[in-house]
Amino acid sequence: MKILCGYKFELYVDNPLRAALSRNAGCRRFVFNKALALQNERRKAGETLFTYSELAAELVQWKKAVETSFLKEAMSQPLQQALRDLDRAIRDSFRPKDDPARKEWPRFKAKDVGDGFRIPQFKPSDIDDANGRVKLPKIGWVRYRKTRPIAFRNADGTFTKGTVRQIHVNKDCGRWFVVFTTEFEIEPPMMKSVEVGIDIGVVHAVALSDGRFFDLDTDRLKEIENRISVLKRKLSLNVSARKKLAEKGLAEPFDKTKPGRKRRRLKERIQRLYRRMRCIRLDFYRKTAHALAQEYGCVYAEDLKTKNMTKSAKGTVENPGKKVKQKSGLNRAILRTGFYGLTQAIAWQLEKTGGILEKVNPAYTSSLCPVCGCCDKRNRPKQAVFHCIVCGHDQNADTVGAVNVLRKGRTGPSAHVNKSASPVQ
Repeated sequence: MKILCGYKFELYVDNPLRAALSRNAGCRRFVFNKALALQNERRKAGETLFTYSELAAELVQWKKAVETSFLKEAMSQPLQQALRDLDRAIRDSFRPKDDPARKEWPRFKAKDVGDGFRIPQFKPSDIDDANGRVKLPKIGWVRYRKTRPIAFRNADGTFTKGTVRQIHVNKDCGRWFVVFTTEFEIEPPMMKSVEVGIDIGVVHAVALSDGRFFDLDTDRLKEIENRISVLKRKLSLNVSARKKLAEKGLAEPFDKTKPGRKRRRLKERIQRLYRRMRCIRLDFYRKTAHALAQEYGCVYAEDLKTKNMTKSAKGTVENPGKKVKQKSGLNRAILRTGFYGLTQAIAWQLEKTGGILEKVNPAYTSSLCPVCGCCDKRNRPKQAVFHCIVCGHDQNADTVGAVNVLRKGRTGPSAHVNKSASPVQ
């Protein structure tokens, strides 16, 4: 069984090395935007779009031109990969509308947003895992903070060495990281025979069918969101104040591409707070997924469409929406928990331990009584209360939803097919 894992480490960088990494990321962004501008022109004129090979030929001419000769100083592979990313993004925009992989037409990349590059071709000797360093083209050896070996940990505690397929270097809040995408060849783990149904919600992030709960620290996330809103207001006031000073001739006109010192510091503080929120969520995702994968072999979850669930309820001028404020608060709560990221983390942990995640239709899971089978919306008078109007069964509403998910999963044909394909212990 082949499996791909990503190992992320923080790079030890000084000012010269930080400048070199930023130059390579900037050149990659420049090539992507320049190629996208060419494609936009041809699209507007109704002409055939450039293929990747034609864009690669244009890249060679850009390196020879005097005004863009700085591209010679950058690594060649990240520039080529930028063109491949653009070609893939354009192809995805032409997919059928019912295809879930369909995306919108690509947009220009901004500075300090997703800065980074990847290197798909390198020598095995360029990675010195024993000493915690990696050799980057035109830069040299760079040390990274080695927190764990680049090896897959098996269930019995042993480690399996793999093959590094790609090297990614990216920037996050002023800190540079390296990610080694590694392929492993491992024995398929034995699937555990215990099953469980889970209900994903906003009050209890994960409710199990056996009555247990896994709760995300939403109070901490709300506190950080309030701090972000205060800083964003200061950022907005900075723009209006700068424009007023420019009208009086006391300052230069506002240009978002050349932010002042105060504006840069505000944006850095906002980015750090967003990163803290991501880390809190990721920590909860991984710990919860690990706990489920260690105990259960098959986990049944609702097939939730987060994009549809978080649509705005404002409506139009002719048909205004109802309870817009309540729906807006619910949307924020759903996005704060991150239903999709949570299910992805659970599925990944189960895959590594030989388990599977089966998704079931979420219809009527919160209003169906697990005792008598009565299905009525009045069975749930409050968010956390389930009281059957026929048999009087009382239980936590999230737990009832998890029990119904477990029953649906066990009776679904896909679950039996997938479970039979894995060895059970």
